[in-house]
Amino acid sequence: MIDMIINTAKTGTAALAVVFSYLFGGWSVSLLALVVFVVADYLTGIAASAYEGKLSSRIGFWGIGKKVFIFGIVAVAHVIDLVLLDVAGIDEFVMTATIYFYIVNELVSILENAGRLNLPIPGAIKKAINIFQGRLKDYDEPQADELKEKKVD
Repeated sequence: MIDMIINTAKTGTAALAVVFSYLFGGWSVSLLALVVFVVADYLTGIAASAYEGKLSSRIGFWGIGKKVFIFGIVAVAHVIDLVLLDVAGIDEFVMTATIYFYIVNELVSILENAGRLNLPIPGAIKKAINIFQGRLKDYDEPQADELKEKKVD
């Protein structure tokens, strides 16, 4: 019985690894950073809402859905990269730009949440946002202009 449970767990883990590998092309530092920023944004959003007395399970539930959707978009970007590689020999362009976009977006949101909690924002983090925004511009992302408007001073 124990062997059957262990084998089922191994099979499930292997299946998830195959799906993950196909959807995201494997694990990268950028993808790890996105996971960390998405979780941190969600948690700081909860903390800020609680601090303001505006905590809502309905809003929190939809927040989780939005975060999952971010990874869906990253997966779509990876598939676009696969097609571009096959058709034009262009490698890792769309997914990388998409990840950078969402990292900056999440970081700005985390800093907004910190402001709601009356926490100071370190200058080094402000500089990091500007660096990421510059990287987005390298990819000619139209959304880079949208994020620039959110620039943290």
